Amino acid sequence: MKKHTAMFSAAAVVTLSSLLAGLAGASALAATKHAAKHVVKHAAIPNGGTLVQTFPTAFGANLIPFMDSSLYTATADAYSFDPLLQFNQNGQLTPDIVQKYWFSPDKKTIYFQINPKARWSNGIYITSKDVELGVDWLASKSYNDTYQGQYGYLVQNIVGAANPLPDGTTPSGFKILGPREFSMSMKTPDAAVLSSQWAGIDPLPYYVLGKIPMSQWKNSAFNKMPSVGSGPFVNVSIVPGQSITQKANPYYLFGKPHIAYNIWKVISPDVVDGDLASGQVTMAGIQAKDVNKIKQVPNLALSIQPSNGFSYLGWRLNNSVYGKEFSNVKFRQAVEYAINRSALVQAIDKGYGKPENGPLPPINFWYNKALNNTYPYSPAMANKLLNEAHFTIKNGWRTTPGGRPFNPTITISSGDSVIATEATFLKQFLNAVHINVKILPPINFNTIISQLGNDANGKQPIQGFFLGWNLSTDPDPRGLWRSTDNLNATTIDWTNTKDPAVALNDKLIHLQHSAAAFSIPYRQKILNQWQVLLNQQLPENFLTMDDTITAYNKNLHGVVFSPYGALYPNRWYLN
Repeated sequence: MKKHTAMFSAAAVVTLSSLLAGLAGASALAATKHAAKHVVKHAAIPNGGTLVQTFPTAFGANLIPFMDSSLYTATADAYSFDPLLQFNQNGQLTPDIVQKYWFSPDKKTIYFQINPKARWSNGIYITSKDVELGVDWLASKSYNDTYQGQYGYLVQNIVGAANPLPDGTTPSGFKILGPREFSMSMKTPDAAVLSSQWAGIDPLPYYVLGKIPMSQWKNSAFNKMPSVGSGPFVNVSIVPGQSITQKANPYYLFGKPHIAYNIWKVISPDVVDGDLASGQVTMAGIQAKDVNKIKQVPNLALSIQPSNGFSYLGWRLNNSVYGKEFSNVKFRQAVEYAINRSALVQAIDKGYGKPENGPLPPINFWYNKALNNTYPYSPAMANKLLNEAHFTIKNGWRTTPGGRPFNPTITISSGDSVIATEATFLKQFLNAVHINVKILPPINFNTIISQLGNDANGKQPIQGFFLGWNLSTDPDPRGLWRSTDNLNATTIDWTNTKDPAVALNDKLIHLQHSAAAFSIPYRQKILNQWQVLLNQQLPENFLTMDDTITAYNKNLHGVVFSPYGALYPNRWYLN
């Protein structure tokens, strides 16, 4: 769960939920960006052509990395900006902008060496100053105070960056050692800092953005359409909320892409199958109900991958109307028993998925298998827990423990009818245990994120909400699950440290990245305990892990499909 793209490292990405059928290999790339590796040159591979991919709903307006909260914006950014290091299809950390790194003997400092071939798309070489600017941005007051700073945690472990710094100030723990060498230091050894945080830092073009005060970045021309990038494709035109056109980067570190243009279009999954069949779209995530239909189209192929993410039903625990009720763990446990998640997988996903039982999906190496089959469908157990929590029944419906009418609402995203269908199922399951829940009319995904992010007093209209997390490979919960994390406060608000469960959560999160956690068995033990805690406390109601189903034209070759996305776009080609 990290990076509205990039990585959760348990970190996070607020997505439309896996119910969007995955955004195809393309957008799943936002969970890990596009881990580019060595390109294999072959005389028989043709160059040229246009690749068309899709977003199921509108992307955000800010294209400087990490500024926008939309997964879809981050997905486009992931094609234009490479991070320091990448993950491959096996979940292994691999070189990218950085070709080599090593730890100091005390493991408090990591030294990095930039690949001497790494350039911006206009041919200018990437230097340590560009990395420094990327760090300064994430540590700055402008980013953390103005743009919510969801990913400020990526640099907080660097000495001097624990709190937001004046714009343009470099944390004392970041040192430039040469044009292509730098180091980052922390106060104590951290077993997860590289894979979960520092690897995902994006260098930014110092010769462009270094001349603009960070407070003005949002209104800059570069933010509306970055003119250079370090990724396989570079933006050339943007129709806000509708499409992004990108061209091949001739100086891409791993070789100029074979495909000349990559276009992102906003097309609902409800109608994208027609555009796939006609050839207007090259690759897209599809709904499970359309799998058999796609199989009948001669020019299309399918990839079905287990998802490294899951859908969930969240409750604003600080909500001014029902926050006290949502904060009652027995309420959330009752909801988990009340929802027939196995039936959802069959009815909505046609069997392409599994019930989700905790903060990590089964595909994750660190998943605690002891959580399998927890919270089996049981309306009887749900009613028992609600009765114990004093949600009494009056005129057929539950009231609050204080006797007020209890009519919570659930907010869902527009752009995909499957989301509305699943929400209808959720309503039916909750109605069956006398919770009079109402599904609100769908609204734009970015509007949901905005309302969640601006709800410090609990007075925004969102009470319950139906979304999902898109994760990366490292399970580090920092960035999302600590009581101090911005993404926690702006989604569920499970932040009350007076709650012993929240305090234990913070303690376990600290232990899983401590010096002792360099031992994999130790880290696994702590992460197992943490997953059990969240399974019992249910700060959000875990629903399903839906397989990522991608349909693509058979004239597209070279794609490596994985649970972490469709990888290596510079290798893809059309014929």
